[in-house]
Amino acid sequence: MKKIIYLVALSFALNSCDDEDITFAPYNAVSESIVLRNAEDFENMLRGAYSYMIKNGGDGGYGSEFIIDSEVMTDNLILKVEGRQTNAGGFRLQSVPNSSHFNYYISAYRAAETATRVIDNIEIIPQNAARDNIEGQARFIRALNNFDLVRIYSKIPTQAADANASLGMYYLDVVAPFSKPTRPTVQDTYKKVVDDLLIAADKIGTTNTVASGKASKAAVYALLSRVYLYLGDFPKVIQYGNLAIAGNTVCPRTGFVNLWKDTDIKAPGVLFKLRIDQVDAVTPGVVYNQTVASGIRSEYVVPKSFSDLFQTTDIRKAAYIQTSAYNTIPYNHVIKYLSRLTGNPAIVDIKVLRIEEVYLNMAEAQYRINGGGLAFLDAVRSQRYAPFVSGNETGPALLNAILLERRLELAFEMDRFFTLKRLGLSMVRNAVEGDYASGAGTKVETTALTIPAGDFKWQLPIPQFQRDLNSNLQQNPGY
Repeated sequence: MKKIIYLVALSFALNSCDDEDITFAPYNAVSESIVLRNAEDFENMLRGAYSYMIKNGGDGGYGSEFIIDSEVMTDNLILKVEGRQTNAGGFRLQSVPNSSHFNYYISAYRAAETATRVIDNIEIIPQNAARDNIEGQARFIRALNNFDLVRIYSKIPTQAADANASLGMYYLDVVAPFSKPTRPTVQDTYKKVVDDLLIAADKIGTTNTVASGKASKAAVYALLSRVYLYLGDFPKVIQYGNLAIAGNTVCPRTGFVNLWKDTDIKAPGVLFKLRIDQVDAVTPGVVYNQTVASGIRSEYVVPKSFSDLFQTTDIRKAAYIQTSAYNTIPYNHVIKYLSRLTGNPAIVDIKVLRIEEVYLNMAEAQYRINGGGLAFLDAVRSQRYAPFVSGNETGPALLNAILLERRLELAFEMDRFFTLKRLGLSMVRNAVEGDYASGAGTKVETTALTIPAGDFKWQLPIPQFQRDLNSNLQQNPGY
């Protein structure tokens, strides 16, 4: 996706000496009435919104920070001492307002602002299916980015009894650069997320494809299933999950390794991805590791205790983890974002929404409704193990199986931190194993072993530079 960035500002008027009104445009700005004239202009602005989600200038976005920032605060990874020590503060649970490892604030709001400009001016073009499709995508982008902000910086509704009334995040649906909004409640923010997604589901086109990098109806339904899971509205998880999986299939076992190498432009099982072309020079995989002459030099590796949870018959182990030596020492390297079969290393598309997550959302929701969910769980498991025999679990064993499968399927995919958070659980790392594949090596510092349930660190600090710009922006408790 080639990046298109718009600088849009209002023109201003000055009174001349003869009192005639003269209107000037700033030298670095173009008015929206000039930029947005036809459907193609709006499509270009949408590309800009998608682009902000990938990367905002030199940092942020799904394409650099998001895919690692949430994972480093979990038990899925361990800091490798011989790496570059990037995001080490996040791994050590040391984020503070002036130095937070989670860097998605600007990217999310810029994507949401660009989408809002599209929505605000959509009536410029004639009412037809193409216009509806543009608006539907814009509302999806706005909802997704505002949702990401609220799940990062605020409590999740199912996390605690007081979550809904606690500090949410300002929902950027009005372009007002000089406003200084306060933070609404979590409940208010989630309501706006849902409202946008429901409109998006109604308006978005039926021909958008994963290969194009555009959001589709299935993507909107998949995001609704996720949002309703966070809200604890389990019947709605099932309702929109069924709509998302209709006509789509779980990525088959035979194609799963190559899914992560982008060998099939249709990306089986993927419902929404952010396309990254070679010309973009965005390298998502670099945040995990780099390929050098002496092997894979990783920033973070997989702890032995987690690697061992993948059975030998599980195709995901080959797709996600490679055990190989760096400087003669074997490590469990994350290879999910290592490279395509051709092209520069570390450049791959970002899979944001997959059908497998939807099935796991539905499995958990069904369990919480009536103790069921096995069929949804087995829809995923049957394509990951060979041979596959259902465990036919019931009761607490079934819930444990659903949550285990979620951890395995969505490993290193921006899910583990938020799953622990929404369930109100603690994050607990193994205190005795080190960063080597064998479990030896450098261990986690004792101060970074756990985030207790209910701890303030589950809500990341609002960046101080944002509070310097907006004195009404309340900081999260504890910072």
